[in-house]
Order: sequence, then C-alpha cells, then structure tokens
Amino acid sequence: MAACFLVLTDFTPAADQALTYADKLATQLGASLVLLHIRRESLLDPDAFNGYIQRMSEGEVAAALAERTAPLTSPTTVETSVAGITEATQQAMGKYQPLLLVLGKPDSSKIPDELVTTTSLNLLRAVSLPLLVVSMGQQAAVPAHVVVAADGEVFQLSAPVAEGAQQLLAALSPDVTVAYVAEPEHSDDTKPAVASVQESGLIPEASLLQGYGVRNRRASEGILQALTDKQADLLLVIARRRSFFGHMFNHSVSSQLVLHSPVPVLLLPAVT
Repeated sequence: MAACFLVLTDFTPAADQALTYADKLATQLGASLVLLHIRRESLLDPDAFNGYIQRMSEGEVAAALAERTAPLTSPTTVETSVAGITEATQQAMGKYQPLLLVLGKPDSSKIPDELVTTTSLNLLRAVSLPLLVVSMGQQAAVPAHVVVAADGEVFQLSAPVAEGAQQLLAALSPDVTVAYVAEPEHSDDTKPAVASVQESGLIPEASLLQGYGVRNRRASEGILQALTDKQADLLLVIARRRSFFGHMFNHSVSSQLVLHSPVPVLLLPAVT
C-alpha cells in the first residue's frame, strides 16, 4: 500500500492550515492524503479538538470537503465519521494504514490549554503513529532544518512510529540539530543526547547530527530558544509514556511545546 497521511478536519482555519502543510509534505514524499472529517454537533463536546464545531448538513459537508481537496496536489481520499475523534481515527488507521496523523492547533490564547493538550493526550494514548501538530500562522513550506528535542536518555520507538518518522525525514533530507537543555549549574554537553538519537535509528545514517546545548531551568523554554537560535522550521519531540499516560501531561515538556512552538511539532510516542 502506498504511503499516506491521515489529516483530521473540522473545517476550521487551523485544520485548513494543517491540510495545506500536509499536502506539501505528501508531495515531497510521493504520498497520498486521507482527509477525515469528524462530524460532531455540540461546542461542549469533549472531542471538539479545534474548539469550534459547525452544524452542517451532509450536502454542506460534502461541498466543504470538495472545496478543500480541489487545490491539493496530492491524491486525496475523503472520509466522514460521526464517532469521537479517537474511535474515528482508529477506524481510519485500520483502513488506510497511514504513516502519520496530522491535526491543526488553533490560536491557544482563545482556547483553554487543557482542550488543546487533552486532544494530543488522547490521540497519543490511542494511536501508535507520529502525530504532527500544525499551529495557526505557520507557513506551509517543506522543512529544511529539524530540531530534535532529546533529554539524553535512551528511547525506543515502535515499528510504525519509527517507520513513519524515518520515511518522512529521509524524503525531506533536512539539517538536523539535537537540542539538549540542562540546568544552568549543570553541563550542557550534548554527546549523550546525540548518541540516544543516533542509537534509536530515527535519523537516516547518512544524516549529520549537530548537537546544541542550552542552559535553562525550564526545558520547554530551552527547546524554544534552540528553535529560534537554529532557525529551525520543524520540531521533533520524543513523547515518553510517563508524559502522556500520566495526569501531568498538561504540565509536561511535550504539552508546553505543542502549545507554544512557533513551528509544527512532530510528536513521536516512545515505547520506553
């Protein structure tokens, strides 16, 4: 089966932006898109992953999907579902076997942090796929420089997660910087962090990894500083199980990066 990306939409500007970005990546990879419309009826629905739901007839939904797929350059299949986000996503995954899942993040200043991060939490728990989160205002350009946020500890990815990330990075051939954040009084030596990324097999062997150390008491702030310093246009985050299976996800480094990163965030759920 040819590679494909699964893109969630609720017809909001954030979802539209994520679709445009996914189309750019899919074109680069030679992949197709599956555009999944989650049909929900209430703003208070806990699955309202972009904070805004329109009441639309079947005809209006079909017209909106056609409008969004018309300008795309990648082959695109549309699906609709009345199930919740997690169930609908799992059903589509079983049918299409996508390499990665894509969703848009709205302006966080207008939506509670918990709504945005809970969506990521639920999806990371339910799916074993790379999860690409694209925020409003981010340019739909093929990334040329990727920052990998690494804590220096060994990590392992499941086969589907590793395969999806590896294929994407191999097609993009970006510059790769491994960012490591240390407490101000500690060493910011990046060798262990770079080694953990190399040993994971995540990055193609031909890629040259550059380490970049930052000293900051807040890991998320240090990673964001590295993004700015290196002028990167994609952030790759290893989401450890302790982050997305615990009740502290909304306060974790991963969630803070999803909320505040100025560039798209590729979350990779780790097995260990």
